[in-house]
Amino acid sequence: MKPLSEGYTKRDTGIAKGAAILLLLIHHLYVGDAPAPIDIFRVYPPLTAATLCKVCVSMFVVLSGYGLAMSFKKGEERSGRFVRRHVLGLLRPYFLIYFISVLLGIFFARPEYTPWAIYGTGLRGFGNACAELFALRPLLRTPAYNQTWWYMEAALALYLCFPFIYRGVRRAPYIVLPVTAVPLALYFFLGNNVWDTCREIYWFFPFAAGVFLAQRDLLAKFAASAGKRPWRSTALTGLAVLAAALIRSQVGLAFDTFFAVAILLFLRCTLSVIPYLGAAFGHLGRHSGNIFMLHSFIYCYFTSQRLFARLLNSPDLISVFLALPLLLILSLACSELLELAKKPFKNKKTLNKN
Repeated sequence: MKPLSEGYTKRDTGIAKGAAILLLLIHHLYVGDAPAPIDIFRVYPPLTAATLCKVCVSMFVVLSGYGLAMSFKKGEERSGRFVRRHVLGLLRPYFLIYFISVLLGIFFARPEYTPWAIYGTGLRGFGNACAELFALRPLLRTPAYNQTWWYMEAALALYLCFPFIYRGVRRAPYIVLPVTAVPLALYFFLGNNVWDTCREIYWFFPFAAGVFLAQRDLLAKFAASAGKRPWRSTALTGLAVLAAALIRSQVGLAFDTFFAVAILLFLRCTLSVIPYLGAAFGHLGRHSGNIFMLHSFIYCYFTSQRLFARLLNSPDLISVFLALPLLLILSLACSELLELAKKPFKNKKTLNKN
């Protein structure tokens, strides 16, 4: 390990996103859907691990709130222009991947997952396709070409509400944070798994928590403190992750924000100070958006699913575990190809600005 530098940098955020996307692949690939409370002594351990990996969503949301707030603090843009720029930054890569996926789906999708099999035909099919294209599918309850894309509606809602959340958290965090946590509290008290959590209402609390961390520079302050006592900080945050995982297994989704923050702090003490491993996760983090939008087609919706079905259903545990690095490699390769294809257009845009 090398000493921790002060501050919580974009590199640290990238590393955290890399770790979060790996957790996402585990959660989806191994179908982490065990309901809370989980009997950790009786439930199949990989199922428990895959279920706990759902914390990846809260990690991404906390980092989104944190990143937006840190950028907005600079005061270089009006709130309307700031939101518009970031909403377009959110939707542009999604639009591109959407059209590419639909086109490839015509040729490579499994029969039950072709665009017309999902959306239908005629005007109704066109309307269903438009609903998902503009990230309105969860709201309108129309068919999903890719179930993972539910997050786009949540992210869009959070981005649009960002100026109000930012001002509210700055002026009255003791009101805004508890209010945004109400849906999660109701979800817990009324019984976990009673509703579909693939909606924006459950993700305002981690988003507001990320804004709160940024406004008070709490991650940067933690990094400065941890730099003075790195080994103690690593031990304490490691214990915090273990304790949070145990509580989360019993409480469910309502505890994910605290679990996510514990993981972020632990990553700041570990991966961020391991040069080559940190660089690898940082590279993965730069591709996390593409991997999030693409990976489901590889292991589920396209004909490549047959390979993963053989691995996951194999009696050989090694084959089962090999499905994860295979999905990671293929997803990253697809993202690299996509970025390579986009590069001439990026260069052209840069030249036009000059």
